[in-house]
Formats: sequence, structure tokens, C-alpha cells
Amino acid sequence: MRITLSQLEAFYWAAHLGSIHAAARHLHLSQPAVSARIRELETTLETQLFERSRQRVTLTEIGMSALRHADQALQSSRQLEHFRKDSSPSGKLRLGADECSATVGLTAVIAQIKEHFPSLKLEITVDVGSVLNQKLNAKELDIALLTNPSTGPEITDSFIGWMPFAWVASPSMPVHANPFQPQSTHGMNIATHSAPSTLHAVVESWLSAGGAKAKSLSTSNSLALIARLVAAGHAIAILPLPLLQDMLATGVVRSLPCDPPIDPAGFYISYMTAAQSSGLDAVVELARDTLLRLSFLTVDRGGNRLV
Repeated sequence: MRITLSQLEAFYWAAHLGSIHAAARHLHLSQPAVSARIRELETTLETQLFERSRQRVTLTEIGMSALRHADQALQSSRQLEHFRKDSSPSGKLRLGADECSATVGLTAVIAQIKEHFPSLKLEITVDVGSVLNQKLNAKELDIALLTNPSTGPEITDSFIGWMPFAWVASPSMPVHANPFQPQSTHGMNIATHSAPSTLHAVVESWLSAGGAKAKSLSTSNSLALIARLVAAGHAIAILPLPLLQDMLATGVVRSLPCDPPIDPAGFYISYMTAAQSSGLDAVVELARDTLLRLSFLTVDRGGNRLV
């Protein structure tokens, strides 16, 4: 029996989204159809790709390796589809990004767009996700890189991976709780984004999981400012891990192992669905492949990376 693209798609989305139900919803298929395709793939490979629980699926060690190959095969398939395009995209591309993806991956995405589509003129917007959502829904952006989009029916949200987070503090700040728990925040100033935002929601969700509530919040729409407040010892914060790599490596901030773990946020490329016919889908796939090669996202909610 030969492996099919439909089997690889079912496997890929179940792995990325963490459940058969979510994969079925994404692919517009029934759960039994997705389960059957994954079982067919496992039979062909003569191996188990997932550890299955009642609600979720988790990649086995062999599954992690298989996912890398599935991703490469699906990327090649998408690239082949571009040969049937009548023309390359041209004109102006209004590209938005939240601050984390702008800091970590936007320059690489821009470089690839300029190399492959030199006639495109880029208009860049960097802002918090709630503002990017508004601009997408108002048709003021063509593409946006962001977490947890809340877009309307005219926008397509393409899942890329999971954005991991960590609690961080200055090395000079006397935080001794190990693990750091919601009750440990008592009396501490927490810096975060203003509501509504993914980061604000992550903080509130983590605190409420332990029956705690923030009493002192310093809010800002700038992740860079929040990171500086933490480094200076003025606050603690939950921040995206990709943004923290250099700061952690140089000891400017330290991570706080915490309980419960912090839920990651889904990271997406969202774009105007109607603009696909103009070649926008080729730009979306190029941006997606570029971001995946940077490996700053995780492939599942448990923190496993696609490397």
C-alpha cells in the first residue's frame, strides 16, 4: 500500500492540533475519516505514530521523526501546485506581525518574499494581535502573523504551530518558590499586555488555574518594554520563549519553573481569502515554510519542536 497525501495531511494536523477532533474540523472531514487515514498510514509504516488518550493524541518518538518527513512531503506538494499559477503576485502586500514574530521571524520572511517575488512592494505593520485582528477584518491588511486570531468569515486562519511561554524574573529579584505557583505572585508586580490580548489572557488563565488573581498589573503594548521592566527588577512577567532566548542565555533574566505549566498559544498566518486568486496563497506558503524552518514554534502543546 502506498502512502497518500490525504493520510499525511490527517497525520500532520492531528499532530499539530493535538486531537483527531481538531484535525477533522480543520480538514472539514469526519473524525472517523481522519482516524481511518491515520490508521492506514500506521499500517503502511508498520509503526505506532501516536499515544492515544480519550481526548488527545501525543506523538511517539517514531511519530516525531515521521512528522518531519510528512512536513517535507506536504511542503513539496504545495510548491508543485505553484507551477500552475498564471502569474506571480505583484503590487502592494500589506503584511502585519505581532511583536514576537516581528522580532524573531519577520526579517527572514521579508527576505524570502523579496527574493521570490521582487515586484511586490511591502507595507509592514507591527502591533498587538487585537489590532492586527481589527485591521484584517477591516481589510486593511492582506496577511498577518499572530497568535489566537479572532477573524471573520472573509479571513482564512492557517495554523503554523504553538507559541510557548515562560515566567521570567530578574536574577536579582528574590523569587524562591520552586515551582513558581499562582499563590507565589502575591505581592509581586506583574507586567503584561493590556486586555484584550493573548498575553493578558495567558496570565489571567494561569493565575485562575490556581485560584489566584492579579492585584498589581503593569500593562504595556510593548513586549520590549515589558522585558526591560523584568530585567530591571521592576516586575515579573510571562513572555514568549522565542523572544527570551538571548536574554536567558546572557543571564539578563531567568526563567521560573512553574506549576501548572503555561498553556501555549496557537500561532497562525491569517490572510484575506478572496485574495488567493491573485497569488497570495504562494506568499502565504512561502512565509509559512520560512517560519517553520526557523523552528521557534513547537509542534504540539507539550513543547516538542520540529527540528
